[in-house]
Amino acid sequence: MTKNIDKDLLIRYSKGKYSYNDLKKIRECFSSFKYDLGRYLYPRWESILTENSAPKNLHHIYKNIHYDILVKESNQKKSRKLFHRITQIAAVLLIAILFSGLGYLLSKSDFQNKDQFAWVEINAPLGSRVEFFLPDSSRGWLNSGSKLKYSPNFIDNRLVNLTGEGYFEVKHFDNSKFRVSVPDMNIDVLGTKFNVSAYHEDDFTEVVLEKGKVEITGKTGNFNQILKPNEKISFNHQERKVLLSEVNPQKSSAWKEGMLVIDNEPLGTALNRIERWYNISIVIENENLKEYRFKATFIDEPLEEVLKLIAKTTPIKYKIDDRVISENGVVNKRKVTIKLK
Repeated sequence: MTKNIDKDLLIRYSKGKYSYNDLKKIRECFSSFKYDLGRYLYPRWESILTENSAPKNLHHIYKNIHYDILVKESNQKKSRKLFHRITQIAAVLLIAILFSGLGYLLSKSDFQNKDQFAWVEINAPLGSRVEFFLPDSSRGWLNSGSKLKYSPNFIDNRLVNLTGEGYFEVKHFDNSKFRVSVPDMNIDVLGTKFNVSAYHEDDFTEVVLEKGKVEITGKTGNFNQILKPNEKISFNHQERKVLLSEVNPQKSSAWKEGMLVIDNEPLGTALNRIERWYNISIVIENENLKEYRFKATFIDEPLEEVLKLIAKTTPIKYKIDDRVISENGVVNKRKVTIKLK
């Protein structure tokens, strides 16, 4: 290393006339030989002294260079310490910002998820009728064992999902449709009164229009129908048939007034209504009994009176079992067994 040391470099450095590359070379020399550099320089210093421009005292040059390097190293260490401190502070701030940002994103994501998946739900337990009001001032009723769901942003998208039976009085808004969605069809309205029956245990879905106009579009069947007042559309999803007929709409919605209207219906369908109305379990032992038709209107009649009346007009006999408490403490529904006489 000493053999390659440049005397001109030492002279330039001692006079303060050096480049960045000169500085790097000087620092490499002191870094390689530490404080012994002077001992290695002396053999070459004699030749350096022959030049007029060279400093006369090697120790003076050496000490100046060494001092200068130590000062620079000290400043660099301070800078590194300061940089390290700033880095630490920045890291702490960055972590805080990241956690704050992460918390915000999680809370926003959580809110969006909730907004996306949360629904407002209205239930009518078996044996009850429930009146409801929607955010757009529309109102309606849910029959026994029915459920209505809608999104929290309902005002922007007037869509409700119905399971069971519901009666609707829809508030009219210009250019804002109101849709009732049931498994078999969509019912689009502008402002009207109508009844929808879509119980999963029934073979059919029915819509009866009392006032206004609705458009029915099949979801599980290929049909589309504009319904006028006093008309009923019935879609039998077992037979895949659509039937349009004229009816008295008050009979279809009489349930919200506490009346159980059975309008010449097959006994199987009528017993489904009675089962939901009284929150009981009915077992029909003879399938052919379901084909008998029955017509009656009941207002606050006890279950036993209803069964007696049916037994007078159809060839059935029935047995009512009391409620039983199961092993896990659950009280079962009353069970009614119906069979052919």
